[in-house]
Formats: sequence, C-alpha cells, structure tokens
Amino acid sequence: MKTKYKYIEFREWKALAVGGRKTSTWDCINRKHKTVLGVVQWYGPWRQYVYLPYPDTVLSPDCLRDIAEFMEQFKTGRKKG
Repeated sequence: MKTKYKYIEFREWKALAVGGRKTSTWDCINRKHKTVLGVVQWYGPWRQYVYLPYPDTVLSPDCLRDIAEFMEQFKTGRKKG
C-alpha cells in the first residue's frame, strides 16, 4: 500500500481499536499545513471506505486523487486479505 502522497498524509486512529471497532479510521491531513481535512472510514451500507470532509474543506483535483488512490489501495488490500 502506498504510504506517501504528494499533498495528503493519512494517520490511523489508534483509539478506536479499543472501542471494539473492526475497521480502521484514518485522519486525512494536509501535508503542507498539517491541518486535518476529514476522515476516511468504513461505511457499512455501501460496504466500502468513504471520505468524510470536515466543514469548509477545500480540495484540488490532485488532493482528491490522493484520497481516492488511498481508498482504492486500502479496499484492494482488504479484498486480497
């Protein structure tokens, strides 16, 4: 799984593992300003990971590609695992 992206970095929430959650949740962080833009988490009704942006988040096409690529790689890894 690709771990480094040009505009975005992802940090897994470790605290949720204690709460009994079976899937991972990831902060989506702007690499330049270190601000959290939203989260990537499992959405049960769709049976896939989704991106949930925080209010007033503005994303360029390049940032959106980084997020989409992250989710696709994670989904592919989940299916193989």
